[in-house]
Amino acid sequence: MARHPARAVADLLLSGVVAAGATASGALLFAVAEGGYETLPNLVRGAGIPGAIAVVLAPLIALRISGPRLVRAVLVGALAGIAGTAALELVRETGFRAFDSMPGDIAMLMGVLLKNQIMQGPDTASNITGWTYHVWNGAMFGVTYAVLVGGFPFRKRGGGTAGAVMGTVYGLLLGVGFLASPVPNAVGAGEWGAEMWPKFQITVVLAHAGFGALAGWLVHRLGTRIAPVWAVAGELLPGLRGRGPGGAGT
Repeated sequence: MARHPARAVADLLLSGVVAAGATASGALLFAVAEGGYETLPNLVRGAGIPGAIAVVLAPLIALRISGPRLVRAVLVGALAGIAGTAALELVRETGFRAFDSMPGDIAMLMGVLLKNQIMQGPDTASNITGWTYHVWNGAMFGVTYAVLVGGFPFRKRGGGTAGAVMGTVYGLLLGVGFLASPVPNAVGAGEWGAEMWPKFQITVVLAHAGFGALAGWLVHRLGTRIAPVWAVAGELLPGLRGRGPGGAGT
């Protein structure tokens, strides 16, 4: 049964709000801060907290007016992003500690920036703060992926593999974005990590690929009832309404 087009429009608009909120409250703030444009605490107060509120409120609004798709996507995406972050950290910590492939612990750096104690260095409170922020970033990347892609492809055989491959591509794009950001230069690895070539780049790429592969697989496995955003858009086309996954309330 097809939804009324107005509900599909609301779903699309609120999906955009969630994606924008996840971006505004996620790792983009760290990159902007490392670029010297503003301090991380100010960015969190000015953009991060409002973005986080949007990620929470928009799905609740969608639940009332357009169906449960967005709530499911946020919950599944956050869980997948947190699990993906664990995979990323396994690779990053191995590279950092065993191969000296990174100049420092980025989560600890996030903590001292958030606590505004660069000169004092890290302590227990700043480490907890940094790791919490790091995990939140991973959750937001997972949310964005789930909101956009959902459980696609909807196939019983090979679907999990396809989901992992799609997630890996997503993770690799995030890795390239990280390398292109001001962060590598700010932490002492040089632009694109050139001063630690090739260990830095290999660690970054493998870590983000691991994040994406696990997150993509989990979103596919747990999000089989979550329609991708293009299926929602297809509901606005009379010939596609009610066809396939992504019908009313999905």
